[in-house]
Parts: sequence; structure tokens; C-alpha cells
Amino acid sequence: MTIRLYKDETYSFKEIFEDKTGFYIRSAILDKDGKETDVEAFQRSFPALLDIGIMGKCSSVKSCMVGCYQQGGGGKNKLGKNMPLDMFKNIIDQIKGKTFEIALGGFGNPNEHEDFVEIVRYAKENGVVPNYTTAGIVLNDKQIRASKKHCGAVAISWHDEPYTYSAIHKLLDAGVKTNIHFVLGNDSIDDAIYYLTNNEFPEGINAVIFLLYKPVGKVKDNNVLDVNDPRVVEFYRLIEVEHPFKCGLDSCHVPGVMNFTTKVLKESISPCDASRFSMYVTPDGFALPCSFDTTTRNWAVSIVDNTIQEVWDGEVFAKFRTHYEKSCPTCPKVNDCYGGCGLMAEKINLCAREEIYLHNEN
Repeated sequence: MTIRLYKDETYSFKEIFEDKTGFYIRSAILDKDGKETDVEAFQRSFPALLDIGIMGKCSSVKSCMVGCYQQGGGGKNKLGKNMPLDMFKNIIDQIKGKTFEIALGGFGNPNEHEDFVEIVRYAKENGVVPNYTTAGIVLNDKQIRASKKHCGAVAISWHDEPYTYSAIHKLLDAGVKTNIHFVLGNDSIDDAIYYLTNNEFPEGINAVIFLLYKPVGKVKDNNVLDVNDPRVVEFYRLIEVEHPFKCGLDSCHVPGVMNFTTKVLKESISPCDASRFSMYVTPDGFALPCSFDTTTRNWAVSIVDNTIQEVWDGEVFAKFRTHYEKSCPTCPKVNDCYGGCGLMAEKINLCAREEIYLHNEN
């Protein structure tokens, strides 16, 4: 177990990260005497989390029947090539000592990358904890051993197929901390309510993380949840019920949490951190504030021509942050959610308030 400390001198706050459990806490802004104020930090001097898309191709396109928000390597930015190992190592060399953990992803299952074992080893040995999400259709013993040795956690995408259960049990049997990633949309919320009501998720999992459906990639707008849908209220009620596993929500849920929960601690939630505390990197070396911009790349900046620090401090990421600074200026809860998603708040924001959103012009 290693406890890592970070002090942001520019924005005056501290962080603590424990690499074995993944425990992470960030202080509020500190005053001149080093005491916490009641003002939360808006951004970090360098990303705390990198979502690294190491996969440029997907072997599960025909097997996996779930819509892929990154289009499974298809669409406008069809790549066909995975991130080179040298590029990945260069990223780790730039972020070590400043970034605590990474999430591995991309247009396919990260465990199928030809250099997967070396990727997770190199990250961990440089003080960066790797995590990844996979459909688990191909998950062999070598990959599982590397996951156990080097990764903080592995998430299995919930497809409710035989291979889903098989992958979960393989990981659990090997002692790997295992989560489930469940995409929550109109076509899946009934299942989520059923599984939560009856605690039907596989025994032994660490957590179920509910990812809010976004209309990106091989998906449709009509699957986006409606804030007025009574099922939405029921879902958030069930999140607050005790379960034999932890329940987690991605930051896109924050408007819903603020509107429909009563027991969730404010300190345990964080509004969208794209460009404020996190960054996505594509398999071909472009930094984006959020992975959901992979099909349009409106906010892409090359990390081949720029360092990660230069991208973070640059004009494109600074412009993206203005969404959070300008959205919902009259709402009393604006500092709790910053207007929701920086890419498509008007489509996925689970908020019925009448405040006016101010959006960025690309």
C-alpha cells in the first residue's frame, strides 16, 4: 500500500490517493495559513486522471450487440491501429508523479492490446495505477494475472450475456477487484431497477457503476433518459438503498443526483471534470477534454506536437472550461453541477430547472 500526496500550488488545494484501495480525497481551496475554506477547487494544474484510448480496433464488433459510443473503430475516425507502446510509455513518463491513475479504453477491449501486459506493468512501476473496462469476450489467464498484479480494478461492461458472467467469475476467482459498468438509458433503466430491487448482480463484485447514456457513436437520441420519466425517480431512490455491492455514478449523473436524491453526501459527488481534472487521449495521439468527443474531435489537440502540460494549459482546453464557468448563472446549485455535460448538456442533463444554459461555440 502506498499513499500518494499532491499539493497544487497554483490552485491551492491538496489531494491524497491510496493506490491499493483507490481511496481519493481532494481538499477545498486552502487559505494563506493552509486551512480549508468552503470553496471547492475549480480545476487542477495537471490532469489527475487520464483516460487513455489504447485500442484503435475492436475484435468484438460482431459478438457484442451493445451500441458502441466510440463506434467500435468505425465512423469518421476509423483507425484500425492500436496505440503504439512507445507513445503510451511517453505519456506515462510525462504524467508520473502528478497523475495518480489511468483508465485504459479506446475502440476495443484493452486487454486485447498486443502489449497489454507491458502497458499495465509500465504504468504501475512508474507509480500510476491502471484500470480498464472490457466486454470480457476474450480474457485469458495471462491477461488476468497481469490485471491482478498491476491493475487497481477491472470493469466488465454489462451485456447480460454468457461471456459477461464468465468474465466476471474469472476475475473474481483470481482475486481481481471487479466492477460492472452499466449504461443507463431508456432501453436499460427497467433492467437496472429490477437488478437493484432484487440484488441480482453477480455475488462478489465490488461495485456497479451506472454510466449515463449519451447520444454519441452507434446510438440514438431517443434512448436518452427523460428528466420527467418516473422511472428516473425510482432509479435514484434505489441508488440510496443499501446493497451487497457499492453503487457508483459517472459525473454525468450529478444533475440527477442533485434533483432526486436526499441521502447522497455532497462531498461524495463531483461535477463533470473534463478539462478540469481529467483528459482523454486517442489511440493516434490526440488529447480531448472528454472521450465522448471522439467521433467529432471538435476539441482535439495533438500530444505528438505538444506536451500534455501544453495541451492542458492551452487555448482549446481553456475554452472548453468556459462551459462550466458560464452555465446556469442564476441557479443556486450551479457550483454543484456546473451545468452538467460540457459537450451536450441540452441532451443529457437530468435537470428540470428553468435556468438558461450558456453554451460554448466551437
